Amino acid sequence: MKRFIKRSVSLLVVIAFALNISGCATPYKMHPDFKERHKNIHSASMVKPDIEAYLLTFKGEKQRLHDLIPKMERTTTYMIEKILKEKGYEIKKLNLKEETLESNPDLRTTLFNVQKLFSKSLDDISKRKKKVFTYSIGSDVNILADEADCDVLVFVKEEAIKKSAGEIAKDVIKGVAITAAALLIGVVYVPIPQTAATLVHIAIVDSNDGAILWYTNNLNNINWDPENQSQLAQLLKQLLVPFPKSIYKKEPEKVDKDGAEHLMKPGPETRRITVSPPPDFVKQTM
Repeated sequence: MKRFIKRSVSLLVVIAFALNISGCATPYKMHPDFKERHKNIHSASMVKPDIEAYLLTFKGEKQRLHDLIPKMERTTTYMIEKILKEKGYEIKKLNLKEETLESNPDLRTTLFNVQKLFSKSLDDISKRKKKVFTYSIGSDVNILADEADCDVLVFVKEEAIKKSAGEIAKDVIKGVAITAAALLIGVVYVPIPQTAATLVHIAIVDSNDGAILWYTNNLNNINWDPENQSQLAQLLKQLLVPFPKSIYKKEPEKVDKDGAEHLMKPGPETRRITVSPPPDFVKQTM
């Protein structure tokens, strides 16, 4: 029995270690025709992120964090648009605000149906229902794409949970018990408290046929605090690192020393354009 416990505790240590180093690589999936279709991707539009955030209480109940969801939505939209723009894609705004949906019931219905199909596709992907990565959320995306006149749509689903003080205390007690049991058999085990978790799915979808061209998630490391917007921003940045630059991206021109001084001097038509991040993101990063 002691040998079994020792093996089990050792396994826990290995799993805990693996979970903490697995964030080094970002897994992703591509449609078999992605490389060819990527040549035609010039512009992208963000679909309103589908976000759920809860507080896990001592009794195991989930309370929806209504105030946190809008903050996560603003940070997510800002960061993904910023990252894609830096990669050379033209960002086109897709207006799906409540007033727009109220005046266009068909658009609201389409958004609901498409997001429902996206959730189903995520479930199918997790179950690996297809041997080849040829998942689709249907041609209804055309209606959304026509609103923004874009080549691809970016779909995001986020699930976040925070533990209450009582739930954290319960975990600490469990951790102390496991540590004590481990010490009795000569194994050093240091429990890693997990007070929050955030799971993000990002899919780049063809605006013509709804095919999921590129997909990623952070299942390999969900230890991100959803209330910390700088952490959420870092997670999104990490997830999109493998997504390739646009072939239309213009690289800075190389100039010789004689021409450098001339280029550094702004001309009469020079204007500086800045993009301001959400106020919640600014507060946490300063």
